[in-house]
Amino acid sequence: MEYVRICDVYGAGFFYIPGTETCLQIGGYMRYRMDYVKQEGLPYVFTKTARFAPSFDVRSETEWGTLRGFAHLFFEWNSLDGNDVYADQLFMELQMGSGTLLVGKTDNPYARFFGDYGAPGEFEGDFAGQIYNSGEVSYTYEAANGFSAVIAAVETGTGQFEPNIETGAIYRKDWGSIGGMVGYDNPDDSWGAKAVGRVNFDPFALGVHVLYSSSESGTYGAVNPGSGETSEWSILAHAEVKLNEKIAVNGYLQWFDATTSGDSAWQAKGGLALTPIENLEVLPEVRYTKVSGGADSWEGVLRVTRSF
Repeated sequence: MEYVRICDVYGAGFFYIPGTETCLQIGGYMRYRMDYVKQEGLPYVFTKTARFAPSFDVRSETEWGTLRGFAHLFFEWNSLDGNDVYADQLFMELQMGSGTLLVGKTDNPYARFFGDYGAPGEFEGDFAGQIYNSGEVSYTYEAANGFSAVIAAVETGTGQFEPNIETGAIYRKDWGSIGGMVGYDNPDDSWGAKAVGRVNFDPFALGVHVLYSSSESGTYGAVNPGSGETSEWSILAHAEVKLNEKIAVNGYLQWFDATTSGDSAWQAKGGLALTPIENLEVLPEVRYTKVSGGADSWEGVLRVTRSF
């Protein structure tokens, strides 16, 4: 009988696949979410979603570096749409010293490279662009001094060879980070850019995203919630304060520039991040949207997650 061996090369939770020198980590979460949406002049909508999301992280050492494969699968039920199964993340990486080559499906660099807006949740603001999870080929460089840069070709879903191009850089330190990103929308022949600055001083975290798009139909920018078109300019400010190890308060305020068929708009969100016991997270959030000269709306969500 061959016993399972613990693999401590890549951190906690990895074990050797029997008979190999390949390490595997199995993780994920179960989640239940309740959503409420009420737009002025329309009846409210109340939906529920349940999700099982296992993840598999496989790594081994080769003569070229660390070879990694990662899969994050969603088994999902929604009270309106029924059942669905799909791969949220499915990619391979080759980590070679200070550089990483990635091929596969994941959150694209425009969405992931700076992290989320500052705190976990369902309402995070519009900062990721419209193609935020797709196939890509990318290369990321990470220096020892906190500087990192990325360049990527991202699948656009048109059925043609016309990938979007994304590139950016960020400088991270204990005090926070500052960076910028540019994306070229190949099918739309447009481009967008964003600058991000964050400051951390425990227990507070603050940040600002400034987004620009050259086209109202472009991928890279923030979508005006009134018109559904991409605003030329948008500003997202966020804050979080950790009251203790179990409770954090977070929120954001985002302004959207007017578009051809819609007035300017803004959104405000407030939420709590509660971890009453280990591996259990409870997130109640409320968001208000106001379109200048138009209807306003309220949204609420209660999300419960059990991680493993």
